[in-house]
Amino acid sequence: MGAVDTPQREHKQKKGASGGKLKRRKHRIGVRVDMTPMVDIAFLLLIFYMVTTVFSMPQSMELNLPPKAKEGEEPPLPIAKSKLMEIMVDASGNIFWLHSAKGEADMELPEYVKIKDLQPLMIRKYQEEPKLVVVLRIDPECRYDMMVNIIDELQYIERMFKQTDPNWSLRFSLQDMTQWEFELMERAKANLTNLNTPTKAEGGTS
Repeated sequence: MGAVDTPQREHKQKKGASGGKLKRRKHRIGVRVDMTPMVDIAFLLLIFYMVTTVFSMPQSMELNLPPKAKEGEEPPLPIAKSKLMEIMVDASGNIFWLHSAKGEADMELPEYVKIKDLQPLMIRKYQEEPKLVVVLRIDPECRYDMMVNIIDELQYIERMFKQTDPNWSLRFSLQDMTQWEFELMERAKANLTNLNTPTKAEGGTS
């Protein structure tokens, strides 16, 4: 609030020796602003922004890993080869797939596929076998975003198939890379030349 300082009353001026009146001094009116209410407004604005502000949530991906079998428990039911497809990714981000369709000869070595061709491949496989189970095996030294990209492709395919069949569900699992998968990929890479090679920027986990 503003406040005005009013001047005090002045005593009558005495006449000078010549009989004339002396000049009165001009008194300026003092104005001062009370800043106390501004403190309340500042706190009200601060509380308002704290209540109405929406903080960005961390982007994360929820993964439900299957529990490891304990001693004495019965092993899980086996899955037929025609309904099981393995996707393997090495440390450099090279993707290989292994699936023996029903009525076809078993694949001896996995085949290389680029990330851009993975989605058409998976769509074709799911059209051939709707109950296909995907096992995703990724090298621990591979970049984390490679796993995210592959899972995104699978989730996109699931949304696409659900448009025609709401009860359709995609089943996939994350499994550890075993020595057998490492050997299969090394044997498959021996005949290929257009593979990614690890660099200082790409090597190691992100």
